[in-house]
Amino acid sequence: MYATYRRSRATIPGTYANLLMDSVARWNITPEQMLEGTGIAPSQLLDPVWHLDFELYENLLRRALKLTGEPGLGFHVGMQMTVTCHGLIGFAAMIAKDIREGLDIAQEFVRLQTALVSLRLEVGEEFAYLYFEQHFSPDLEDAVSFCLLLGFSLMGNAVCGQQLQGRAEVPFARPAYFDRFEHLIAGQVSFDQPHMRLMFPISILDIPMIMADPSTARLAREQCKRSLNALIGHDKISEMVRELVYDEAMGFSSMEDVADKLHMSERTLQRQLTQANTSFRTIVDELRLQKAGGLLKRKELSLEAIAEMLGYTDVTNFTRAFKRWTGITPSKFRG
Repeated sequence: MYATYRRSRATIPGTYANLLMDSVARWNITPEQMLEGTGIAPSQLLDPVWHLDFELYENLLRRALKLTGEPGLGFHVGMQMTVTCHGLIGFAAMIAKDIREGLDIAQEFVRLQTALVSLRLEVGEEFAYLYFEQHFSPDLEDAVSFCLLLGFSLMGNAVCGQQLQGRAEVPFARPAYFDRFEHLIAGQVSFDQPHMRLMFPISILDIPMIMADPSTARLAREQCKRSLNALIGHDKISEMVRELVYDEAMGFSSMEDVADKLHMSERTLQRQLTQANTSFRTIVDELRLQKAGGLLKRKELSLEAIAEMLGYTDVTNFTRAFKRWTGITPSKFRG
């Protein structure tokens, strides 16, 4: 699902650009053609740890769609996706005990690759749901969504050595080209749904990985944690908290939950936020104000419903906070 993101600071691993280059090669499109005017030298593609600006990657994807003339390019890219495309996270997931542990690793550390895609696994009584949230522009939503859904399905088959069954849901209309690629997805795809997710029987979570290596997996997971801490050291902690504190489905997380996701204590998190001249409450208030404005424009929502969606126990507390932020009440803001 498309969501607002501070795109000016966002980057994406160069390995995903390489994946795109490999996919368009079947149309005899060279890296030089793809990179013309971008300022990126073809030799950069050989660097295993380079990152590129997110908006530049989006433009590369648009160029690929134009040069190939293939609206279903996302399926071609998804077919090229392998576990090793995702670096250390992919390796740690591949040698995990089972599918459940591999997905736990993926959703915990995916932000090591990019903050532009997040994963969330929910387990019900009969089915498990793997939710995807991606921050790409709406014109690229279908290409990116099909790439992720097909890529994750094929990677799942590869790491457990068998054909997995399930179904997918996406939040956009069925594109005309889908008929040509429907056979690639092992299960039904439902369109115009509230979320982008894969749904499958919970029994799949217990399927062992064919390359499971518990001792090495522990070491790889620890390395993921060290890499995350290094990333925090190079990025503004406030930006990371903003990305982790709110989820469209789950709402606002507590400071304890966010600190846990960052593998640090609450005291350490607060100290780092203080050094960044902010606080956890300030960040939450900023996000609440940002989201309150949009929710109040939706006339069908009552103030009670909006207060609950923003994590307030009652309308009075929401009204008091909104007036503190803006100088007017929510009712007056609505006009």
